Amino acid sequence: MKTVEVREVLKDLIVLRAIDRDIRYFESLWEIPEGVTYNSYVLRTNEGSILFDTVKHSFSEEYVNALRRVVDLRDIKYVVIQHMEPDHSSSLKALSTLSDFRAEVLGHPLTAKLVKSLLGLDIKFRSVRDGEELRLGNMALKFLHTPWLHWPETIFTHIEEFGALMTCDAFGAYSIAPYTISDLTDLTTQYVKYMRKYFVNIIGHYRDNVIKALDKLSTLNLKTELIAPSHGAVLLGANVVKEVLKLYRSWAEGVPEDKKVVILYTSMYGYNEEIIRKLLSTIGRDNVDVKVFRFTSDHRDNVSDFLGEVIDAKVIVLATSTYDNSVFPITKYLLELLLSKSNVEKPIYLITTYGWNDAASRELKNILIKSKFKLSKELSVNSLLTETDLQKLDYMSREILTYLGVS
Repeated sequence: MKTVEVREVLKDLIVLRAIDRDIRYFESLWEIPEGVTYNSYVLRTNEGSILFDTVKHSFSEEYVNALRRVVDLRDIKYVVIQHMEPDHSSSLKALSTLSDFRAEVLGHPLTAKLVKSLLGLDIKFRSVRDGEELRLGNMALKFLHTPWLHWPETIFTHIEEFGALMTCDAFGAYSIAPYTISDLTDLTTQYVKYMRKYFVNIIGHYRDNVIKALDKLSTLNLKTELIAPSHGAVLLGANVVKEVLKLYRSWAEGVPEDKKVVILYTSMYGYNEEIIRKLLSTIGRDNVDVKVFRFTSDHRDNVSDFLGEVIDAKVIVLATSTYDNSVFPITKYLLELLLSKSNVEKPIYLITTYGWNDAASRELKNILIKSKFKLSKELSVNSLLTETDLQKLDYMSREILTYLGVS
């Protein structure tokens, strides 16, 4: 059943949330069993209304019906498209066919071309400049160009009277979250995990642009007491906003949690699984936060979860094997994603197993040497662990604990 919720965030600021519990792979790529929402917002003024983004086209009928309950379509003066990706823009097509919908569409200069190419629409459109202001009745808006968060035409909109920042994909999250988060304690729950996961999956490749956008917001010194993203919860309250901005900067910079270790391993026949079991017997302590992701003959963890956890890890352990005289294919794929989404300076401990040729070790070292990751220690095992291998593994595990500051 397709559902679009209507919720009041503040008086005259309404969120319409299309709730997608059926989706399994966001962008046909990222595993999200937790689901996702697509958020659109209506701002009512004393001279008409402004619509911010729409929702995914598969919810168009329910969305239009919900929108009619909120506002007379004839009163919508503007639609602000802050990002043209279809999960935010494609219900504009359904709106454009309605006789009582006469709004002017506003967006980045690149948006006009994308409206035509992605939706096939020829509509009344006006581009907005970086820093341009618009007043409608008792509300004042400022448009900010924030390119590559995560497309080149992304913009934010600041609503002065509410201290509200409309941010589309930025500051969003997976999950069917409460429609608002207004308490700092909420940010210590599972929600931050979904927010971090979304950040790395979708925006992680553009971490430098995240920092530029955060610096821009800091320089402008806009009153911001509410962040309204297009996925997840509305972030309400100056303290919550301050903490979220801090989290975004830490993720963009790859700031590690003190005692967090992420272990990724593949194991075709159990050799690497046995090695990791022995490693965990040493480092798996109550005061060490160990996240293990495994890809074996009977289990595969979610790639999206792995990337979401690794961004703030202090140590990464990678265990894999040679396959077809190369790196095990899944490992190579995951490492390519890791370098794209979270290429920050962190120590990696490398464990490889092989039968007749340790090609995986050579190839992985050639990949890592071109990255920001630091190869700290390597253990190469010819299938079964020898006594010498066990000593090296013990030394590696103790070095990890020392680096974490755990005695």
